[in-house]
Amino acid sequence: MKNIILFGFMGCGKTTVGTKLAQKAGLSLLDTDRYLEQKYGRRIPEIFARDGEDAFRRMEREVCAELAGKKGLVLCCGGGTVLAEENAHSLAQGGTMVFLDAPFAVCYERIRQSDRPLVRQNSRDRLHEIFLYRRPIYLSRAQLTADAAAAAVQTAESILLAIQKA
Repeated sequence: MKNIILFGFMGCGKTTVGTKLAQKAGLSLLDTDRYLEQKYGRRIPEIFARDGEDAFRRMEREVCAELAGKKGLVLCCGGGTVLAEENAHSLAQGGTMVFLDAPFAVCYERIRQSDRPLVRQNSRDRLHEIFLYRRPIYLSRAQLTADAAAAAVQTAESILLAIQKA
């Protein structure tokens, strides 16, 4: 089976839905950010602090190109990964691009107590602006859009059903 690539805003449920989807589809789950950290032997905040965003984005492009060549994966992408057209194009070559679409209020409720740097460094209003900026890009990258406000198991089942029908 081709890869299933999950993407969307923070708190949309990529990891939770991805776990259920991988189980149901008999695929392996892989988080692209964790994979990048393992591959380069450093955490993402450290890469940003020591080498800057440009270095991180280069590493991210390399990881996307590499993972696009693999099969049988549910890939959970960082919220910014598919904003780069090159990354989205690479990933789409290896699978189905699925946007987990949830309203900002749902995403914010899920992340507001988290220690994510973007959450800690920005107000709710600024996070909402980021959400509004990213959503049309996510929609443009999607081959399939799933309701991520629903329970994770329902979202996973609907994604699997839509892919099987296609």
